[in-house]
Amino acid sequence: MGVTWGLWGTGRLAHQVADDFARTRNAILKAVGSRSGARARDFAREHGIERHAAGLDALLHDTALDAIYVASPNAQHVADCLSVIASGKAVVCEKPFALDAEGASRIADAARLRGVFCMEAMWTRFMPSVVEAKARVDRGDLGAVRLLQGNFAYGVTSKNAPALFDPASGGGALLDRGVYLISLAQHFLGAPEQVDAVAQFHASGVDEQSTYELRFAGGAVGAFSASLCVCGSNEFHVFGELGRLCLHDPFYRAHRLSYRPSKAASDEPDSMRSRSSWKAPLRASAVAQAARATLHPLIEHLAGRRTVSMSFPGHGYQFELDEASRCIAAGLVESPVMPLADSIAVMQTIDDLRRSFEAKRGRCR
Repeated sequence: MGVTWGLWGTGRLAHQVADDFARTRNAILKAVGSRSGARARDFAREHGIERHAAGLDALLHDTALDAIYVASPNAQHVADCLSVIASGKAVVCEKPFALDAEGASRIADAARLRGVFCMEAMWTRFMPSVVEAKARVDRGDLGAVRLLQGNFAYGVTSKNAPALFDPASGGGALLDRGVYLISLAQHFLGAPEQVDAVAQFHASGVDEQSTYELRFAGGAVGAFSASLCVCGSNEFHVFGELGRLCLHDPFYRAHRLSYRPSKAASDEPDSMRSRSSWKAPLRASAVAQAARATLHPLIEHLAGRRTVSMSFPGHGYQFELDEASRCIAAGLVESPVMPLADSIAVMQTIDDLRRSFEAKRGRCR
């Protein structure tokens, strides 16, 4: 018998989460709730869910449910999580866990006091590619990590995504997208010792673009950016003294992971090669180009370079659902992969970054 779940929320993300329950090992989606009974009914019918409810209280009083997945708007996360915890049910809450560290601490304190399982739904940490990348960093495959780089950037408008441009709803590039970069960086290296940030602001007051510098113990630096305005590379890179890793686009649910060893100190950088060398492929015959394409995987292999396909079906929520269900079935109150202390620490970093770019805005007025 698996762990039985209720899903609170019927937005776009909730549809993706509901789809992926069918791909889990021990999680059963038994009910869905919405502020609108009609939306809950339609959602249940679309996804073949047994029960539907109008309002969160109805889910909390359903004795057939072990846990609730909170997929409500950002600004409601704290209140909704506290209600679930008070009912004695386990809770997994969508990112960002709260709007600030104080809110995250309130959730964590309540869960610890009640003794119920609680976890932020930071799905990225549970992706196969990220699990593998974390293992490689931890066992020293890259040597000492010196630099992290990444961006999360897709263009949207206030018309098609109004909540992202509403400060009261927890909008802005940092809370919606930067949180992925910060959480992943801290997953690899822990909380930073110092941070700095700059931002470009929308007329509504949210940061529509922001960049972050994180400085970690041991000298590693993280350089990240998030944007609601443009489309970026959406990759995440880890650079160590012995090699580098790349989580390919989209890094937050990457299907490919690349490893490349560092060049020897005597190697000439690509950018310093003669112009004739990089123009040569343009003059090559079709036969030569075909041969080069055929031999490229072998050349990469001999150079120690690897690109591993780690594809999976569905959207990727099944991995966090399996982890939470495993922990709940085992009687755990936190996930060792996404502990509450990490969620609080990430929100503290976000608070610090927000203060940094807000202070710069104030000085520019």
